[in-house]
Amino acid sequence: MVEQRPFKALVAGSSPAQPSSFPAWVYILRGRSGRHYIGSTENLQRRVAEHSRGDNHTTRRLGGDVQLAASKQFVSIARARATERALKRKKNPQLAILALQNTD
Repeated sequence: MVEQRPFKALVAGSSPAQPSSFPAWVYILRGRSGRHYIGSTENLQRRVAEHSRGDNHTTRRLGGDVQLAASKQFVSIARARATERALKRKKNPQLAILALQNTD
């Protein structure tokens, strides 16, 4: 018999498998350690607050005191996620910040 787990609803914009046509954001955070994090979301204010509280294990390495270094709004989460992937390939956070600010 297969164990059935209760359904857990996802927060809008939290699943890359669920494309949406709502406006979305790409953002770059800078932590006290000087490290950066690049992400995308449909709710920038909520997401930055989650990172600041340490609710996201990937940003705990930033050393607390997370600040928003750059952000840009896009017409869809699909476009935002494509831009996020392109920025992560740059491997240099300063270049990623400049690229994000100059993205059309």
